[in-house]
Amino acid sequence: MEPQYRRRRVARPLTSILAVAGLILFGAIAPAHADEPPPLDWQPVSSATTPEGVTATWERADSQFSAFESGVEFKDSAPVYRPNVINETGEAIYVGFGTDLVTQGQINRLWVPQEWGPFEEFFADGLGEMFVQKIEPGESLVDTNIPWVYGMPAWSGHTIELYQLDAPPDLGTPPGATALASITTPGRFVGANFDDAVDLSNLSAAMGKRLTISSGGSTPEIFAGVATSVRASGLTPGETLEFWAMPNNNYAFFQILGGSLLTDAVSLGTATVAADGTLLGYVVVPETMRPMPGDESVPYQLVAGVRAERYWPAGTWDDFVVKDPPNSTTANTAGGSGSVTVGATTLALSFGGSAAPAEVSVTASATGPEPSGFALTSEPPIYYHLSASEEFDGTATVCISHELTDPLPHLFHFDTGDEPKWVDITTTSGPGQVCGETTSFSPFTLGYPEKSGFEFSGFLDPVSADGVNVAKAGQAVPVKFSLNGDQGLEIIASAQFVASGTVTNPSGEVLDTVTAGKSGLQYDPASDIYTYVWKTAKSMAKQTGRFVLTLSDGSQYSFDVAFKK
Repeated sequence: MEPQYRRRRVARPLTSILAVAGLILFGAIAPAHADEPPPLDWQPVSSATTPEGVTATWERADSQFSAFESGVEFKDSAPVYRPNVINETGEAIYVGFGTDLVTQGQINRLWVPQEWGPFEEFFADGLGEMFVQKIEPGESLVDTNIPWVYGMPAWSGHTIELYQLDAPPDLGTPPGATALASITTPGRFVGANFDDAVDLSNLSAAMGKRLTISSGGSTPEIFAGVATSVRASGLTPGETLEFWAMPNNNYAFFQILGGSLLTDAVSLGTATVAADGTLLGYVVVPETMRPMPGDESVPYQLVAGVRAERYWPAGTWDDFVVKDPPNSTTANTAGGSGSVTVGATTLALSFGGSAAPAEVSVTASATGPEPSGFALTSEPPIYYHLSASEEFDGTATVCISHELTDPLPHLFHFDTGDEPKWVDITTTSGPGQVCGETTSFSPFTLGYPEKSGFEFSGFLDPVSADGVNVAKAGQAVPVKFSLNGDQGLEIIASAQFVASGTVTNPSGEVLDTVTAGKSGLQYDPASDIYTYVWKTAKSMAKQTGRFVLTLSDGSQYSFDVAFKK
């Protein structure tokens, strides 16, 4: 497949887009093709004749070429329409166009400035006149203008109406008009979004719902291989929408020209709109969008919709540029393990299969998939994007250093499989490092699992989370806490001692704790206190480390402890 950056077009200024719409309607610009496309097979759609002798007709054809950009081809054939009006009345007439801009079936008369909401002033300055055409006696619309050889694009699900005006156009007091003939294009309707559009500085705001890259801040770092999330709201629940990236284009111009994808558009997956109308999807930028060396200026925009219907209810309003991965560092893992330092963080990698990749590249970025089911440990976020030089066999252990203490973080991996999602892959979490196992690479990050209702009080006397607790090796340590009520006795997922390190106990060794006799976990309803009686071993003498309590809701709590003889 040819790299996407090799095909370049000039992006249109937003202030010219509405003018282009008017020019399209009345053929004031000539279609120009370096290579003449095949002739179209025009078929009649609707026709009407008034008693006074005005005949209005609509014809339809399918075309895979743009009528208004030289040599530009669509991915799919799309319907195009051409209107004609023949004047046999003996006097000049004026014909205007209307369409349902905001509400389906509610026709806005395009030559009337007041019909354009926040753009009224712009049309009052003269552009509204482009939507009205004078036809002399015995002439037709195609006789007085550029012939409709290639037609006008079809806006998905819209009705387009031809009108005969009662008098010459007057922008101050628009004349009355009589409907002549109309067409309704196939597909689902996307109305103008005048609530968000206030001027021409960003016309895309008037074309549907806003699609945002929802991580990485206002200027996310987008690079080949990055996984990130996109979000929109106010959409139809239950719809499954496709994501497409369009180079050198924008949402407004794309919609006005009929919503047909050009051949260099890039597919980025799908997502389904939730019951509340929110769309949250995850996309992975493919290598085909990587820029040429030294050229990182190709602007992209995203659209969400259904390609087969040219239905695009959401799109980005701002360009983004795909760059080379920032701050990428490589770890040598040919021997089955390796480590790399990124800023103040160390990532250690080891492979359990028979074949390990020669290298693993690591890029730290604030851009990544929006968290789900957990909270990030930092703001701005830090995502670690890992990429292996070749596929590896079996599992990989990823360990990330940190300076977090209470609570301890978990390691989350973004699975880019059939249903992209975040997965908690934590195997060990202790002071200074968290580790997890995975069978694939993509973004990793540190996070705190969402709690499921437990209200942890903090450790109660005789244990404290502040400072170091001193205990005698071999004694029973009562670990007390409250969860704001009786939550049952199945609330502990694990209780572990993570050693800081001695000659006999290597640093980071994790030991499952045991309880004293039959005491186990107890709950006292009178005091609302849980007690976990930890039976320490005499071999822990002179050990230091951390007691880590993991509850069944995924939350973790810990305290430091030092053992004396």
